[in-house]
Amino acid sequence: MTFLAIKVPKNKAESVRKRAEQIGAKDKERLITVEGNYVVIPILEEFAEEFSEFEIIEQENPLFARKRRLGDILKGRIPQELYRHIPRAYKILGDVILVKLSDEISAHAKEIGEALLELHPNCKSVWRDMGKSGALRKPKLEFLAGDVNAKETIKLENGCFFKFDVTKVMFASGNQHEKMRVAKLIREGEVVVDMFAGIGYFSIPIAKHSKAEKIYAIEINPDSYFYLLENMKLNAIDNIIPILGDSKYVTPERVADRVIMGHINCHEFIDVAINALRDKGIIHYHEAVPLAVKNRPIERLKNAAKKLDREIKILDYKKVKNYSPGVVHVVVDAYVV
Repeated sequence: MTFLAIKVPKNKAESVRKRAEQIGAKDKERLITVEGNYVVIPILEEFAEEFSEFEIIEQENPLFARKRRLGDILKGRIPQELYRHIPRAYKILGDVILVKLSDEISAHAKEIGEALLELHPNCKSVWRDMGKSGALRKPKLEFLAGDVNAKETIKLENGCFFKFDVTKVMFASGNQHEKMRVAKLIREGEVVVDMFAGIGYFSIPIAKHSKAEKIYAIEINPDSYFYLLENMKLNAIDNIIPILGDSKYVTPERVADRVIMGHINCHEFIDVAINALRDKGIIHYHEAVPLAVKNRPIERLKNAAKKLDREIKILDYKKVKNYSPGVVHVVVDAYVV
């Protein structure tokens, strides 16, 4: 499950808490906590857009106010020595639950799936998340409980609807704040190229929350492309130009004011992104980078610009989220002339 919260300076915490409670955004199942000079106020995912002026974080180990948890439901259903392997977190995507299980508890996957449906009776199915496969990063899922045909779901995020089939398409939920940050940076009349559009993770919020003239949304995976088209209809959007194909070969040149490179392994495409810009423009470049070589994304951008006889200025470099031990997902905002 994705647990979102607002990270607010202490001097603004009380007013934000009252506002969250007044509009029904505060998650009553989690407790407010303090982190240094900040107060962390848990909110329901669909209200994240209402607090976009603050940092929206994803809590890995939230404190719950309610007593009934997954472990409570599973008491007596699995051996006591396995309690410590009960998953502490899982994802709820619309009305579908995805959960990762360790090998130690995998023999009781069905019991865990059924318990999750008891805990979340509005959900229709539970699937074991076993990672991604292939260049298209197709989800590897195992059905656990509920309706096996309940694969397609609709998730509300940042005021946008995202329809997708969990068995065909991964949903990138960990960078929700980054999607809105970019949408708010876009000035009226800009042309944007989204080189790795997926089902519209960046393109849909940009179309809905900015005054961009047009967005070229490029996606290589036919399943993701299908749902990109579906989500354009679902959100009543008419300024996205969808393109099916490999962005290395189908990205239009000299059209963009801004290019989004939202894939964490796309350094070989930097030259394509630069060539997509007009005489000048901004690139938002994402990368999964080991902390030991944290300047690698900047160096890659500078080297690619130099080869194309362009100049580059780094506007921002920030962490999006943790990726794995010692590795972080970062984004670099670079101005190219």
